[in-house]
Amino acid sequence: MENIRCFFIISTLFVKLQGEFSNHGSSELSMERMLDRMKEQERAERRRWESSKATQSPEEMPVFDTTLVTNVTSQLGATAFLHCRVKNLKNREVAWVRMRDWHILTLGMLTFSNDDRFRVQHLTDSDDWILMIKYVQKRDEGAYRCQVTTDAEPLTHVFNLLVAVPTADILGTSEIHIGQGSAISLVCVIENSPTPPLFVMWYHNDRMINYEEGESQLVQVVTEPGREKTHSQLLIPRASPRHSGKYSCKASNSEPDSVHVFVSTDGDNIAAIQRQGASDTKPCILLLLTLAFLLS
Repeated sequence: MENIRCFFIISTLFVKLQGEFSNHGSSELSMERMLDRMKEQERAERRRWESSKATQSPEEMPVFDTTLVTNVTSQLGATAFLHCRVKNLKNREVAWVRMRDWHILTLGMLTFSNDDRFRVQHLTDSDDWILMIKYVQKRDEGAYRCQVTTDAEPLTHVFNLLVAVPTADILGTSEIHIGQGSAISLVCVIENSPTPPLFVMWYHNDRMINYEEGESQLVQVVTEPGREKTHSQLLIPRASPRHSGKYSCKASNSEPDSVHVFVSTDGDNIAAIQRQGASDTKPCILLLLTLAFLLS
């Protein structure tokens, strides 16, 4: 490459000097002046060469497609896709960089990570370079950079990944007291789930009750998926003492939420509530008796 460049510069100088000699005559140019002109021409050619090397026309530079989504939300445990499109790439390579630790995840079609959840998807003659993260975890959240190396500075396009972690919440208090023969009605709300869960599972004392044999007539579960929230209702029309215990609900990728249900054998809700109130006032009564004893 250097030999070709030198040949180009010398040829250009020779042609220009020929013009000088033909216009002014060889006798009018001293050897010293000729050498000075050669040096000036060489410096000018070098400046033009370096300028053309460092400054490429817009038609020659890679261009990112900025119309694609750069803020991507993926659900915990799902597969995340960061879609980078580079036009006019030519023989350059695309790299994906995780910005929290500046780790180069991929370069071209090669992967530089011990974590096999990271892959790049690219079809021949396509402008798309898609970073795929399987079984996405909360720690994967953050910024990622799609990068192309050029003769000048690297060109970059930043993507932000947000990992949504679904939550389960059973409406109401953490303890429910009812009488025998009354209905148990629990409503569980699944939130922060970009994709509605396929199933909402209910447990009684850590045992799944949705599909227990023989329970279909005694326990009813109705789930209504929604765009932002999913509601699931557990209904036991006539509760008995064996229905007492801890009830939990959860989606496939959420933490469970739980409540405790106490079924009274008296069949009287008011009596059950009175017993709960009486138990709640015992510590207060004991405290008052202690204070009275100390003041006496």
